[in-house]
Amino acid sequence: MNEQLAYEDAIMQDAIRYVKAAGGLIMELMKKPLQIQEKKNQSDLVTRVDMHSEHFLRDQICRDYPDHWILSEETDGGREDSHMMLQEPRQGYGWIIDPIDGTINFIHHLSHFAISVGVMKDGCPLIGIVYNPVTDELYSARKHGGAFLNDDPIHVGQEQDICEALLATGFQAKDWKPNSVVVEQIGRMTGKARSVRILGAASLDLCLVASGGLTGFWHDGLYPWDVAAGLVILQEAGGQVTNAAGKAFELSDTTLVASNSVIHEALISILV
Repeated sequence: MNEQLAYEDAIMQDAIRYVKAAGGLIMELMKKPLQIQEKKNQSDLVTRVDMHSEHFLRDQICRDYPDHWILSEETDGGREDSHMMLQEPRQGYGWIIDPIDGTINFIHHLSHFAISVGVMKDGCPLIGIVYNPVTDELYSARKHGGAFLNDDPIHVGQEQDICEALLATGFQAKDWKPNSVVVEQIGRMTGKARSVRILGAASLDLCLVASGGLTGFWHDGLYPWDVAAGLVILQEAGGQVTNAAGKAFELSDTTLVASNSVIHEALISILV
C-alpha cells in the first residue's frame, strides 16, 4: 500500500471510530430530557444532543487532522452560502458532517436517524460513513473500494421497471405545506411506482437505495451534510446520483435524484 492510500485508510478508520464514539454519546444523552430549539420553523429543529455530537466530532478531527477543513450543519448551516462554499473545489482533505441526520425522528424516538460523515479530497467525495447508533448499522464506502453495511458488501436492488420500484422522498422544512411541489410529485408517482415512503433522514435513505431496500430516492433542498457520505456509499454500491436535469450530482446542487441506475431515466421523467 502506498503512502497516500495508507493515509486515506487511516482517515477512514478514524472516521468510523469517531462516529461510533459520537453514537455512544448520543445514546447516553437520549436518556436525559431533550432541549429542543426551532431553527427556521417547527419542522426544522435542533437539540443540545445535535450540538454535543457535532462538537465532539469537530474536536476529534481538529485534534488528529488540523490541516483538514470542516463543513458541519450546526456550525455552518446558518450561512446563506453553505451550498456555494462547494462550487469552487476546495483543495486538500475536508470533512462534511451532519451530527444527527433525522433530528425530528430522533426527537420522537424513531430509530431512523444517523450520524453522517463524508470526507472530501480536492473537492471530490472520497469516503462516506453513515452510522445509526440505535440499530448499530454502519454503512461505509471509499471511492473505488466498494460499499459495506458493517462488514458485508452491499449492492443496489435489481428492479427493472418503475412499477417495481419502492421510492422515498422528503420535504424541506419550509415546504411542509399543502401546495408543496413534493405533494404534486408524489401524486404523479401514484399508480406508476410500487409505493413512496417519507422516512426523514436523507443519509440513511441513500444507504437504503445502496443496500437494495429502496429502489430510488429524490429530494429537493438538501444540503451538503445531508448527502456527502450517502452519495459515495450509493455510487460504490452501483447506484446513480444526479440532479433533476440528469447531470452528475454536485454537492452545490440542491435537488438530488438517486436510484439503482436501471430506473433512473424513468424516475426523472416522472419528476420533471
